[in-house]
Amino acid sequence: MDQDEVAHLLELEDKLAQIRQQIHSKLENQKHVAIILSAVEENMEEQQQVAGENVVNYLVSLMSLLDQAVSTETHEIREVQIATSVTYLLDIMFRYVPKQMLRSKFAEILTKLAPCITDEKAGAPLVRPAIGCLETLLVAQDAQSWNNTQNLSIAPSRGLSGLLELSLDPRPKVRKRAQDAVGRIMANPPVSPSAEHVAAPLVAEFAINALASAVEEASSASNKKIRAQGGAKENNAKSIHILKLIKSVLYSKQWPTTRFDTLCDLLLEISRSADQYMVSSAFECFEALFQAIAESAASSGLADHKFTKILNIIYSLKPSNTDAHLAGAWIAVVAKGVTTFGFHNPVACLDSLPELIKVLSGYLQSEVPEIFISASQCIEAIMVEAIPDEILLSPPLVEREVYEKVDDTISLFAQTYVDFLSIKYAHCAREVLGALAAALRKFRFRSNPDFLAPLEIVGGWRTNEDNFLELRGEIESVLGAGIAAMGPDVILGCLPLNLTNASDENPGRAWLIPLIRDNTKNSHLALFTKDFMPLIQYFEDKIATLSSESVQSKVFETVISQLWSTLTNFCDLPVDLTESFTDEFAADLSSMLYSKVELRPVICHALKKLVKSNYEYATGISKADGLLEQQFPVSEGQKNVDYLAAKAPNLLAVLFNVYTQTAPNARGYILETIDAVLQIASSEELTKTFNNVCGLLKKAFDEEPTKGQGGPSSMKMSATLLDLIIAMAAYVDESSYSALFSIFNTTVNSDDALTQKRAYRIITKLSESEQSSRSVMQYIDDIENVIIQSSKKVHTSAKAMRLSAIKLLVDVLPLDHGEFIIQVVPEVILATKDNNEKSREAAFNTLISMANKMSQEGCVMRLSKVPGYDAATPDQPASVAEFFKITSAGLIGESQHMVSATVTAYSCLIFEFKVQVPPDVLMEIYDTIELYLTSNSREIVKSAIGFAKVCCLALPEELMKPKIPSLLPKLLRWSHEHTGHFKAKVKHIIERLIRKYGYEYIDQHFPEEDKRLLVNIRKTRDRSKRKAEDLQTAVPKLAESNTKGSRFMSALDEALYESSNGEESAKEESSNRNGKANRFIVESKENPLDLLDSQTLAHISSTRPKKYDGKTKKNAAEDDVFSFDADGKLKMKSDKNSTGDEELLGSATSGINAYLDAVKNGPVRGQKNKLKFKKGARANDNDMSDGEASELPPRKLEAKNKKILKKKGGPKFKSRRKL
Repeated sequence: MDQDEVAHLLELEDKLAQIRQQIHSKLENQKHVAIILSAVEENMEEQQQVAGENVVNYLVSLMSLLDQAVSTETHEIREVQIATSVTYLLDIMFRYVPKQMLRSKFAEILTKLAPCITDEKAGAPLVRPAIGCLETLLVAQDAQSWNNTQNLSIAPSRGLSGLLELSLDPRPKVRKRAQDAVGRIMANPPVSPSAEHVAAPLVAEFAINALASAVEEASSASNKKIRAQGGAKENNAKSIHILKLIKSVLYSKQWPTTRFDTLCDLLLEISRSADQYMVSSAFECFEALFQAIAESAASSGLADHKFTKILNIIYSLKPSNTDAHLAGAWIAVVAKGVTTFGFHNPVACLDSLPELIKVLSGYLQSEVPEIFISASQCIEAIMVEAIPDEILLSPPLVEREVYEKVDDTISLFAQTYVDFLSIKYAHCAREVLGALAAALRKFRFRSNPDFLAPLEIVGGWRTNEDNFLELRGEIESVLGAGIAAMGPDVILGCLPLNLTNASDENPGRAWLIPLIRDNTKNSHLALFTKDFMPLIQYFEDKIATLSSESVQSKVFETVISQLWSTLTNFCDLPVDLTESFTDEFAADLSSMLYSKVELRPVICHALKKLVKSNYEYATGISKADGLLEQQFPVSEGQKNVDYLAAKAPNLLAVLFNVYTQTAPNARGYILETIDAVLQIASSEELTKTFNNVCGLLKKAFDEEPTKGQGGPSSMKMSATLLDLIIAMAAYVDESSYSALFSIFNTTVNSDDALTQKRAYRIITKLSESEQSSRSVMQYIDDIENVIIQSSKKVHTSAKAMRLSAIKLLVDVLPLDHGEFIIQVVPEVILATKDNNEKSREAAFNTLISMANKMSQEGCVMRLSKVPGYDAATPDQPASVAEFFKITSAGLIGESQHMVSATVTAYSCLIFEFKVQVPPDVLMEIYDTIELYLTSNSREIVKSAIGFAKVCCLALPEELMKPKIPSLLPKLLRWSHEHTGHFKAKVKHIIERLIRKYGYEYIDQHFPEEDKRLLVNIRKTRDRSKRKAEDLQTAVPKLAESNTKGSRFMSALDEALYESSNGEESAKEESSNRNGKANRFIVESKENPLDLLDSQTLAHISSTRPKKYDGKTKKNAAEDDVFSFDADGKLKMKSDKNSTGDEELLGSATSGINAYLDAVKNGPVRGQKNKLKFKKGARANDNDMSDGEASELPPRKLEAKNKKILKKKGGPKFKSRRKL
């Protein structure tokens, strides 16, 4: 037995093993299959047959079982379930049975399988595996069997005919299985002199007859008759089923060549259908047809004539350019065919493009929008997809013949677009411009010079704005694509700016500058240095002679700003960098960085782009396509990097000086530019620059005034120089690391928070690259000592940066330095309760990194180096469980804050590492922290409640369920405490416990005295369920009641938001029965609405205007600041007019007011007739009649909203993931 046979049997054994495992399945059908297999194997063992080695034994046993399930006399199925299970197993076995046996026993096997397909009792679960058996059986037959040379009554063609009938079965799964079977049979033809399957004509004839019948039926019956009988959908579905069958045959590449024309004719006929699914299926068939022919052409080179024949057939069926329905479908088919042909054989496809473009130009002339839009999209698709980038290359990468053929094709397209831009195609100018932009983006530098003619026409349109204003966006898109494809220098050659000598013959084109700014890349920097710089100088001289406030001066300033804005993209991978970026130009930019602050962002971004674009291109970070690489080789990019590296020292000197002169809040972009230049600078120059900056830093520290004397400028200089050192940290040579760590050692204990913050950034910066990370390893002992010793002098603002540095240090920590974690973990734990959110997040991340480090194999803690341990203490292996024990020391901390922070840290650790820690350790920690729920410290209890919530949600049910009885009383102790939202938190935990462990279990262990809370939770949950159910049932009713008229709000919005006042809604309902929306007139008593006024519409509203009755006025009268006029507008009261009257009224009614105030503030009778005083917002609830009782709920809502918006106190555990 060879290796293939062994692998074959092992594959079968794997499948049978999966079936055997299903003997305990809850699904009856799976279980029954496993039982049948078990019975067969037991029978084989009794007969001493080797199961698994001889597949024929399985086949014989299963076929005998199938005989028992089917009646031998009537050929009807007696046991459907047995037949289904046996057929399922046979479907598997047939694939491993020798093909010779399937050929010799074909008639016998087919006779026994036939009832499983033809019987009325056979359902889809039985028919599908029977189809699989028949498929394998037919694939195994040879050419002689298919040809039926012996004139047998039971031949393979008979079985195939049955499959074809099933491929149109109304049952979806049966139909799909049959269609796939037909496709696989066609894809596996028997060995014969011809590559075409013997049964291919039979399948094609069946499919074409069925499709033609469906098309004829749809066209012969009148629309009214079909609609009355409801047969349109049924007929369309039948057509789609047939198309799916045809597609599966087409993908097998076995469709007869003689039937191509008939199939294309029928597919185009179906493409006229209004049913989008039918049209989509027809296009899928076209795609499969084109793909099959193209693949055979690529593999054998013998099918080009097939493709040409298909395209000619489609061209011959060309519809009229006024038939919107058929022309759109025909154009889509053409686009699909040509693009598929071009993808597989682009050179051959080029020959067919001239004729095709000529045909499509006729459809562009159509006045029907659908047709000319489809035609333009087809032209665009052909250019983009049928012409791959590989054939656009120049020799020697492509043959000279191919290069010339492509050149002719590009010239053809350019000339065609010149024609398309004539008056004859004015109606589709927008579509033509879109296709022209796509052509320029496709052909790129190959479009020069052929496409200059259409670009000149489009440029003229942009200049003549009055006639082409509506096409401005499309025109600028074309010109932008031209600039990107050919370069701004080529475009300015045919469309000059004419900024200094504009006239009627030579119009100014300042509008080109923004297009150059946005679309320039990989162009000539000389254009900016030789053309734009003199223009900038020219306009600056003009401005010097004008008033600064004049309009002309402002225009010139705008032009100068736009010209400078182009510099950034001119520096994006320029092709002439070594010739154009001269010392003179660099000196001009440097002087402008010093003198013109407004130009600093532009020049810095340009320098950064100049360096980064060349560096990324040379190092392969930015992937180059073939066209760009041929025009600008990678070696040229490397030469540019070397050229810039030689100028790096001077650039850095200028940038450093400018950085120190710029305000701290406006110099981030300068640091980014410095970082880019540092990336390419040589190590010698970097070391020299680093030493210079270090010397300046030492001088700044020496000149720094003593504490209390002040001197912000000197401090700012030291912080600025530290920024520069941090930027260089990742790039300096190893010889500079000692100085770098010396700076870190000095600054980490600084009394200035900014300096200390930058000290820790040195460590974080070093950890960004692999090389500098190794330097941290060299000085790891010194860094650890500095970090530990400086823990007492950490500024609050530097804490987050320190924690980040500790995290990065832990990540690179050697495995035998685990004792460092022991010494810094108390600080990290305390930081989990920090007020600063960044500090808390950094603390949690550091804790996780520490636990991950200690979980690594080989991690060791050298306890002899930890203060308080004896020098002879042996090393101890680390683990996550050990880290949990180390953390537990905080639970006996001296302060409540430390205990609370430790509990919070455990919440994070248990959530992240619950799987890695042994359950006994987890439960020991849980039992300890559960006791803190009885503490009198609210800070500790708050953390303990959060810990309990994490454990209830994250830990497995088998661990937590026994702890619930003891947890509930401790939690409920705080269920009456409103401070710190304890009550809400406890209630939420209980709700989650109910969801996880069930209401009955929680109720069983719930303390009797707190049962009211449990009942409240249950009622709230039931109420929410009822509301959800009511809402689900209400939504369809609201949708059904929608009127035909246009409505501003949907019915659901009306139900949720509109007024529920009974009287108003009744009026609106009666007035709205005709479906028209209400309109309201807003008018005042002094100024009645004049219906003849032109401003009448401004007084008509779709919302009801607010009414101002006596109650509103009474409430408004109590406001000392605001009042309302007759129209209801809010007005500020005037103190001058009201002061005297208020004082007079106040003196006259002082006695009454005193009594009223006493009544207002006096006690009232509450529940159980007890006296109580009104508080808060209700203290002013006076003068309220019975009719105003409805105003109380809004007050409650307002108070509730205030409570919701109240800021929560204290820091909160925030995990990286949502619980």
